[in-house]
Amino acid sequence: MDVRHASWFGDPASPILGHVHLPADRRARGAVVLCPPLGKEHLDTYQGVKALAEQLAERGLAAVRFDYTGTGDSAGDQDSPDAVAAWQRSVVTAVETARASGAEHITVVGLRAGALIAATALPECGPVDAVVLWDPIVSGRAMLREQRALYRLALGADDPEDPRVSIVGGVLAPEAADALRALKIDPRSLNGTRTLLATRPTARETAAVSALATALGGDELSLDAHESFVTPSTLHSAIPTEQLTRISDWVAAGAPAATREVHFPERDRAVVATTDSGLPIHESVEYLGPNEMFALRTHGVDPERFDTEGFGAPRRSTPTVLFFGTAYEHRLGPSRLWVELAREFASHGISTIRFDRTGVGDTGTAHGATPTPLYSDDSDRDALDAVAALGIDPQDLVVIGLCSGAWYSSWVALRGAAHSAVLVNVILWCTHRRKSLRADLGPNAPDVPAIAAPAEPQTISLRARIKPWAQKYLPYPLWLLLGRLGVTQVPEVGLEALRRAGVSATVVLSAEDHRWFLTQRGEEGLRRVRRRGFTGDILTSEVGEHSGRQRDGREFLRTAVTSTVLSRFGSHTADPAAGEYVS
Repeated sequence: MDVRHASWFGDPASPILGHVHLPADRRARGAVVLCPPLGKEHLDTYQGVKALAEQLAERGLAAVRFDYTGTGDSAGDQDSPDAVAAWQRSVVTAVETARASGAEHITVVGLRAGALIAATALPECGPVDAVVLWDPIVSGRAMLREQRALYRLALGADDPEDPRVSIVGGVLAPEAADALRALKIDPRSLNGTRTLLATRPTARETAAVSALATALGGDELSLDAHESFVTPSTLHSAIPTEQLTRISDWVAAGAPAATREVHFPERDRAVVATTDSGLPIHESVEYLGPNEMFALRTHGVDPERFDTEGFGAPRRSTPTVLFFGTAYEHRLGPSRLWVELAREFASHGISTIRFDRTGVGDTGTAHGATPTPLYSDDSDRDALDAVAALGIDPQDLVVIGLCSGAWYSSWVALRGAAHSAVLVNVILWCTHRRKSLRADLGPNAPDVPAIAAPAEPQTISLRARIKPWAQKYLPYPLWLLLGRLGVTQVPEVGLEALRRAGVSATVVLSAEDHRWFLTQRGEEGLRRVRRRGFTGDILTSEVGEHSGRQRDGREFLRTAVTSTVLSRFGSHTADPAAGEYVS
């Protein structure tokens, strides 16, 4: 098994978070720098890139995964005007870090936009021995054209008053979008370098990729059924094990047989941002519970609550937010929202934790692992273990999640682990799951919709035909009974459970999820629980969709969540009127 650790590296003023995979004896035949895609493709392929790193370590190679500046967990703003140059500098920094470890043979692997970013950064990287262009995006102009069309089709239009340019899973400043359009892979930058061009058959036939292949004159690999990995039509991305094996074998075949001892940075703490007044915001790597779930703690700036350097666990109970992930996405939140909120809360003295449950992100292994069900006994255990590891008084803890993460936020709050919960785009209102859900890879109600080609039409079940009639005409007591039995999702079931448990609950709903709330007769249920003393808030938006990726909808979520948390902890610096209150 490989040895791995997370580490911050690069410029201390703008640190990059990376994950290093080493052979068990910490000696390597060379180092491989893995450059990820952007946006939603980064999320969908995260486990696959991790699986590739594990395979490379098995072959005696050191592998480095990392997030570009302004993406993932690294420092920086995603909508910075110089974002593209910062991504390229991140590649250069990663290569320099690999070289400084003592590795003499360097390979760079770029997936999708990562291939474009890496190839255009190579002239500044110094000597590189091998390059893998893995399903490469050849030009930034083509990428933006494709991403913008997909964004409009799947997520709709943005407010034209905001000049930022949205892609699926991210947002760019206009200057960065222009810089991205100007990027194009120049095969001359790879002259004299051993290359592997791995492409889908349909892409290989295009003029741009065909010309690139001819100019490179290197090895090629055909990627069959690659869409289920890069743009899955389900919640769970399929890891292309056979393709990873062939890429790993190709990289290993070109590396020297002799091994060298390598030493990568092991910085588990960094300053990731500063407040408006210049105070540092710290972030540290932690491992939660007996299963050592990977987590990042963002520290509040109140120096009395932490050790003298601002790191480590709080000296005493302090306002803390615990973020739950959504579906199979790792700890970033929708379009990096959890990361950005964590650093915003830190400026108000609030500590936050974002973590990966078992089988997701950086908890557990990826190569050869079977998919973890969306809702499972293991995930139940992980949720409670994460809360217990914090050692926080429930009165000082707010739990936050979107969709399945919202269900788990509610679930731990109902068990007394947290006094406050913010449930974003929640659709699973039951308090106990049917046994059938414990083995499912997806929920029995709409979750984060796939951003991909439409599925083939399916036969409409009898239940699906009856449900609209029941929603409209069934007497409410019978509708509520169906909710209690788990046949359908009735908001009153969850709201009443939260009321009885004394949980301070705020429900935040995008326009799409508010419509779902209404069709499930949520207003009727809300009136009933209000009469029984429910005091929670239901904040709704006129824009946005379930996944939280549509830019304007995400900004509503940001404002609503921020105002709720700051209000809960006694701060009134944010506008509490984040949205319309449903009563």
